[in-house]
Amino acid sequence: MVKSKRSSLKGLAAKYGLKPRKKFTAVHRVLKAKRKCIQCGSLKFIREAVGIWACRKCGFKIAGLAYDVKI
Repeated sequence: MVKSKRSSLKGLAAKYGLKPRKKFTAVHRVLKAKRKCIQCGSLKFIREAVGIWACRKCGFKIAGLAYDVKI
């Protein structure tokens, strides 16, 4: 049995084309990347909603961009 790579393109069919799938993959990787909290330094910094980022450990919240935090 051959193991395949995990892909974020599971729901996208070939009908969408290569360009949109590549763009979606790039955005998805940035969105799901591990981030460090500015205040406590833990890796539990996640996106709560569009533009709202929060640390699960210390509760620190910050407003940023939709898919990434620019600090």
